[in-house]
Amino acid sequence: MKKMSKKVLLFVGLCCLLQSLKAQDSTENAVPEKSHWEAGLSYLNNSVYLGRKDTLKVPYLTPSISYYNKSGFYFSSSLSYLNSGGESRIDLFEMTAGYLFTINKFEGDISIAKDFYNTQSKNVKSETKGYTNISLSYDFGFIKPSLQGGVTFSNKDDYNAGFSLEHSFYAFDDNLEIDPSFLINASTQNYYGSYYTKRRYSGKRKKQTGPGTIINGYLPNAAEFKIMDYEWSAPVNYSLGKFLFNFTPTLAMPVNPNIVVLTITPPSGISTTKTRTEKLSNVFFWSAGVTYSF
Repeated sequence: MKKMSKKVLLFVGLCCLLQSLKAQDSTENAVPEKSHWEAGLSYLNNSVYLGRKDTLKVPYLTPSISYYNKSGFYFSSSLSYLNSGGESRIDLFEMTAGYLFTINKFEGDISIAKDFYNTQSKNVKSETKGYTNISLSYDFGFIKPSLQGGVTFSNKDDYNAGFSLEHSFYAFDDNLEIDPSFLINASTQNYYGSYYTKRRYSGKRKKQTGPGTIINGYLPNAAEFKIMDYEWSAPVNYSLGKFLFNFTPTLAMPVNPNIVVLTITPPSGISTTKTRTEKLSNVFFWSAGVTYSF
């Protein structure tokens, strides 16, 4: 924890130091000046949630359509297409509605979403049904802290919270924006427990343990609220007319590994139970996309 505190202080100090470069307060409102539509296409090289991921890569190509009203209300829908490891399918359909507001340098975003995952999905969030979230931030100029909290809906709902620090830097007449940030995520993990029970050892994966062998897994402490990961990211956005190009590299550092209980049942029918600790490692992932406003 002391090491992470030093990293946070280093991040804040770096932001202050870079003030001598082309840095400025955010002049953009969270609420759009006029109502408009946005059509986007993005690519995510691997789906990672709170530092957790499947043993196989889950890359997504996602077209989306969104509407933003000048009052602050918005809605969007998207389809995430998976094409990896010989699997090609629409893996996720999501609908989101929300409200943006700005009061001086104080910004907020309240949203609710409904998720529809493919029954064959290997995404660690594939047993979730949607979520509601609220995010609040205040721009001090040299740093912008944010707090967020929400509920993820599944058979047993999860509660999550996060704290982040960020600062934007601009170039090329403010068309280029780089927004380095640091984020701490905390959550319960009922969604992850359901993934282990219903997805992780289901279907074709059972064959990996031998013909007729069945493995069932669960997380006995999934309801515990704890820090899940630390994330460093540096979103890069470039505006060109009505187009917005973006690239976001992220390094997730998961912590607090879970205890996993496995029940192995061979063809003989005599089951054995094993307990192991989840193996965690830092994971780098990225996304890139383009959005057109009209």
